Amino acid sequence: MIIKDLIKAFASPTVVIAGTGYLVDMFDLFAFNLLRVKSLKSLGLDPEAVTAVGVNIINAQLAGLILGAYIWGKLGDRFGRTRVLLGSILLYSITSLLTSMVQDPWQYGILRFLTGIGLAGELGAGITLISEEFSDKRRGLGVGIFIILGFVGVVLASFVAQTIDWRSCYVVGGLMGLALLFLRCRLHESILFSSTKHQTGIKYGGLTPILSNSGLRGKFVQGILLILPTVFVPQIVWSLSPEIAKAKGISGIDPATVLGFGYTMVIVGDFLAIYLAEKLKSRKRSISVFSAAGCVFFLVFLFCPFHSANEYYLWSSMLGMTFGTWVVGSTVIAESFGTNIRATAATTIPNFSRGCVILMNFALMALKPALGITNAMTCVGAVIFVLSIIAIYLTKETYGTDLTFVDGQKLKDV
Repeated sequence: MIIKDLIKAFASPTVVIAGTGYLVDMFDLFAFNLLRVKSLKSLGLDPEAVTAVGVNIINAQLAGLILGAYIWGKLGDRFGRTRVLLGSILLYSITSLLTSMVQDPWQYGILRFLTGIGLAGELGAGITLISEEFSDKRRGLGVGIFIILGFVGVVLASFVAQTIDWRSCYVVGGLMGLALLFLRCRLHESILFSSTKHQTGIKYGGLTPILSNSGLRGKFVQGILLILPTVFVPQIVWSLSPEIAKAKGISGIDPATVLGFGYTMVIVGDFLAIYLAEKLKSRKRSISVFSAAGCVFFLVFLFCPFHSANEYYLWSSMLGMTFGTWVVGSTVIAESFGTNIRATAATTIPNFSRGCVILMNFALMALKPALGITNAMTCVGAVIFVLSIIAIYLTKETYGTDLTFVDGQKLKDV
């Protein structure tokens, strides 16, 4: 039964159209992580500057994600989910094309900041649209397929990054986005959203309704902390893999290969997480299983000795099992908030979580001189996994939740 429902989710036009856009979104989001070393070296930076400048550019992109999350989330709840999907893909496609022409790190950083603003709208609007279209007990499948398609985009980006030069890679991402823009015009607005947008006395979008309510504020913070490990692994552990491998005495590690293998395992783990959530009829229990697996694989990765690059690739890719938390957690986030603020929550929470990488980078750089990169990574990772475990414990079960509500009120005539 679950397999049949999974196939139906694959066949949904909304999932396919939104999901292919998220594929391009993730392609562009991880482009710099994949091209960091070769692109900065081609701009004339020495190896030491590649790490420092690279971290600054990543931080600029993440700052764009935070700002964009607020903008697109508010627009999604006020004017519709489909309009956000159109606007976001247009912005990041144009900035991706412009990135292919940068001549210095300053231009690079500015364009990645603008790209981050555009990329921020894709995830939350897509999750919200799909969540509101699917039935209460099967929306997790639709959201899961949507997210998995995004991870396919990272695997594709890894292949492209190893096949063509870095400037051409940004061109490919930009052109794919513009091509999909026309496909996006076929998306229909959420019926749930359309049925509520003309009601009076309801606050639509923005963080004020969330932050001014203690219950919603708690859910907001829990959502950010819950998915932190799934941000930490690709943005920190995998992206800095050449430096980590060097500390372990292994050379020749390619970030594109690490991300390619890692996200291949992510896709496998996501299917298992989706299946387990449906089988157990519990999103929280599925998240707990994959969070525990992530903790175990993180410890093995850090403390087991590796004797070859292949061993490094194998165990770093196993960290992808952590992402069962992201794929199921994203559905939990969408199910935890009313229709009038759902796009805001589904957009800001994952992007604010991504934005926490800025703090992770600062902590890592501060600890690295005294502890070395491996021990510094251990300290930062330990804090992140503990915070995530606490958030999972506090999170309420949402499987089968009826989404026809706004700020705790039932909708009329839906």
